[in-house]
Amino acid sequence: MKRARVIGSAALMLAAAWSGVWLIQRAVRGGDRSTADGARLLESVMVRVRDNYVEPVDADRMWELAAVGMLDELGDPNSAYLTPERLERLERTASNSYVGVGLQVDVRDGWVTVTQPRVGSPAERAGLLAGDRLVEVDGRAMRGWTVEEARVAFRGPPGSKLALVVERGNGAGTRIPVSLERAAILVSAVARATVLDGGVGYFAVTTFSDSTEVELVRTVDSLRAAGARSIVLDLRGNPGGLLAQGVHVADLFLAPGQRIVSTRGRVAAANAIYADSTPERWPDLPVVVLVNHLTASAAEIVAGALQDNDRALVIGRATYGKGSAQAIYRLENGAAVSLTNARWVTPLGRSIEYPLPGEQPLADADTTRPRFRTAMGRTVYGGGGIVPDEVAGDSAADLAERRFYAELGKDLDAWRRISREFATARVREGAVRDTLFTVPRTWRDQLYTQLDRAGVALSVVTYGEAHALVDRVLGNEAIRQAFGAAYLQRRVVRDDATVQRAAAVLRKSRSARAVFAGE
Repeated sequence: MKRARVIGSAALMLAAAWSGVWLIQRAVRGGDRSTADGARLLESVMVRVRDNYVEPVDADRMWELAAVGMLDELGDPNSAYLTPERLERLERTASNSYVGVGLQVDVRDGWVTVTQPRVGSPAERAGLLAGDRLVEVDGRAMRGWTVEEARVAFRGPPGSKLALVVERGNGAGTRIPVSLERAAILVSAVARATVLDGGVGYFAVTTFSDSTEVELVRTVDSLRAAGARSIVLDLRGNPGGLLAQGVHVADLFLAPGQRIVSTRGRVAAANAIYADSTPERWPDLPVVVLVNHLTASAAEIVAGALQDNDRALVIGRATYGKGSAQAIYRLENGAAVSLTNARWVTPLGRSIEYPLPGEQPLADADTTRPRFRTAMGRTVYGGGGIVPDEVAGDSAADLAERRFYAELGKDLDAWRRISREFATARVREGAVRDTLFTVPRTWRDQLYTQLDRAGVALSVVTYGEAHALVDRVLGNEAIRQAFGAAYLQRRVVRDDATVQRAAAVLRKSRSARAVFAGE
């Protein structure tokens, strides 16, 4: 496998970080006057609280809360105080298989948020969607949780129950209780691989785990053997993962010497450059990369590297903008501090990081975004996230679908159960004879009658406006029941307008660079 060389040493960076901690401690002991004065101020306040507050206080706990408050004042959701318990969870390494509910999540605005459920998992079968905010798990509020804390809560013995409360609609929707049953989950970084009409290979990379590069190579080679002459690399909903895997994947598509990503920090040791060092694996393969508002971290690094180096056309929506790097600094009490120490920068110098909270994010086509020129003379945009070359798809659920789920509220479980039972009954009747069938209008009408009889509160207007959602749910469940998960995946891809747009571009392209001209 190809490997990128790293200009700058991770060990040196870590050593420098520890040196920074040592210098601060030295300053508090009398070296730096301003820092020492600040430490004395904090200690004076703590003494007053300890000795004079109306109720007894736990001094150790007060010091810990002071540390938490100081980090909160940075306004950076990725910088945090990690208790020994949180640190232990963070350091646990996930295997390729585990028992859980199949939820991929990330932290958005302080809440654990679904980036996507794994295909065929309990979470997908329960109807959880990308963008759902997780409010409670087994009665515990999840505000401020880390991704690792959520993953630990999701896991447990096979067959055990997990009670979630979710909010749909960016936190503005109704809170919905969801009950899941844990099951064995096989973690695969690549999903929905297939060859579309015109020799267009398609696959989705759902995460950057320790097997992503290997799986991607195997998938692309298999697609090419099956007749693919171009590929769609779908990174929508990909929350990222291991930086090294993001670098390795970008490295597969680039030529020696081409830059992949770099870091920029306040100290020299935090600056590093990651560049390709070996020939690209598929130099003549036209590539389109799909992104959306849930594409983050390592996935953004891949999209930015291929876009800046004129290697792939990027289609979709502006990405999440998680472009910062964190270091973990251990403390004497067994806890640690996770601290942002650098920003990720694309090969052309674009910062991936969106503005910090309180600053105004830039829209996909905002004319105030800084502009950059690629070697081919194409314009790409900075200002946070990766802005696609061509905007396609919606950045969130369709408005009609959001109204549909908001009106369902606590009847969501009933909707899922009744729609699933309805589709199963139609399959048993022999109504689904091939994988290309379309859901007839009569199914939708009959389902509404059943929902009404079951007491599911859903207006005719809202139901009618969300007809595309209803047809998609019924059609997908019917295909899954009749032909299996593999055919369901093909149907999902076939009905995806953004995928079809990418395929149309690639069908016209006779070379890797022709994708930019639509030839």
